[in-house]
Amino acid sequence: MMGNEHTLRNRILVAQTVSAVCAGVPGAPRIAALAAGWSVTSATGSISLCHTVADIWRALPVQSASVLQHALEVRALTEGSVGLSARVVALGLDLTRQRLLVGSPR
Repeated sequence: MMGNEHTLRNRILVAQTVSAVCAGVPGAPRIAALAAGWSVTSATGSISLCHTVADIWRALPVQSASVLQHALEVRALTEGSVGLSARVVALGLDLTRQRLLVGSPR
C-alpha cells in the first residue's frame, strides 16, 4: 500500500486519513501512528495493533460498516485517485464493501 516508504510521516498521514473518514461514524476509533504500524483504540477502550493499512480498516466496528461506506464514498469523490490518501480511501472502500456483502465479523 505505501510502497518502500514506510516512514512515520506516511503512517501519520494514513492515521489522519482514516480518522477524518471515521469522524462521523458512531463510536469512531482513535487511530495513532506508531514506529512499526498503528494502534486503533475503540470507543470501549480496547486497542488493536495494526501492521498494515488493511488491518486498520478491518479493526473498525462491523456494525458501522454502512455508515463507513457512505463516508468513504464521499471522501473518494473529493480525494481523487492519486496519492497515499487516495489509496488508503480506495482500500477502505473495497474492504468495507466486502464486509457488507459477506456480512462477516471482524
